[in-house]
Amino acid sequence: MNSLKFCTILLMVFIFAGGSFGLKANLEEHQKKSSYSKALAESLIEVNIVKNKKESLKELDLLAKSFIEKGFYNRALDVYDKILRQKLPRKKVFEYYVIIGDLYNLKKDYNLSLDYYKKALYIRKNNAEVMVKIGKTFFEVNLFELAEKMFLAALKIDKKSIKANRGLGDLFYKQGIYEKAINYYIKIPKEFYEREIIRNMADSYKNLNKINEAMDILEPFLEKHIDYELTFDMGLIYMSIDNYEKAKEWLLKSLEIKANNFKNYVYLASLYDLTGEHKKAIDLFNKAYNLDSSYASVDFMRASLAYKTGRIREAKMYANESYKKAKSVFVKDQAKKLIEFLNKK
Repeated sequence: MNSLKFCTILLMVFIFAGGSFGLKANLEEHQKKSSYSKALAESLIEVNIVKNKKESLKELDLLAKSFIEKGFYNRALDVYDKILRQKLPRKKVFEYYVIIGDLYNLKKDYNLSLDYYKKALYIRKNNAEVMVKIGKTFFEVNLFELAEKMFLAALKIDKKSIKANRGLGDLFYKQGIYEKAINYYIKIPKEFYEREIIRNMADSYKNLNKINEAMDILEPFLEKHIDYELTFDMGLIYMSIDNYEKAKEWLLKSLEIKANNFKNYVYLASLYDLTGEHKKAIDLFNKAYNLDSSYASVDFMRASLAYKTGRIREAKMYANESYKKAKSVFVKDQAKKLIEFLNKK
């Protein structure tokens, strides 16, 4: 059997997922680590409103922020509820609505988050920042058309909005509309390029077969940062243009940064198979198998390599394992054909 065919089958089987918007605070972790006194918090929340109004609101605001820092989002929301009962200037009400919307977003209560963002937008109808927040919330729940409308509305108000352009770039990237994703990403000044923007742009260029552009995005970042995923991505880019030696070089660098990476072992082993270095390929596929034995494609490749190195009995065993584990009709059919082929030997 042709090595390239085996490699193609393998790569078709593997689907590895990989941005999302927003703050990534872990509520449970915050609560576990917090040494904040619960009793003190409960006493402080009853701040005496009889005091000078400005002073008491300031204390309540500080208390709410303290709760947020400690990860007590429900307590913070209770405090903001007390604050909103006071007569406040519309400007302050707007600010608190946005903060409350952010808190509900952190709690992944997107309906309430949207309610407060919309209340804020009712007060300031042309606020691009709030429009972006609404767009991001729609994005989180996969309401892509609504998200796009909000990002575009924000851009009408602020044509240079980095967050709106980022939102649209991420939105189209997630949908696999790579040309549009790039069109919005490149509107962001380079000094604001974050790691995920760089990765998404490189992958978009790669999918558009614009290999030089993909490399031009990754190389400057990798010159300054040690990043096993982006180093791995660079290896895949070279692999896509059949530059196997360069691909090996980058995949090996990625393994040096982070050992025991299942994906890396699989792709690097496939490269060694393609270049006839079967012993190295076998070793890496065995390491991949030891990390995760559930993939039919790994057994399939081990069967192929066992056959190539004259170990027919092992090849049959691996092929049968591949057939048992196969979850797709295609892989099962390929494993069956391999078994039939091996049984004739």
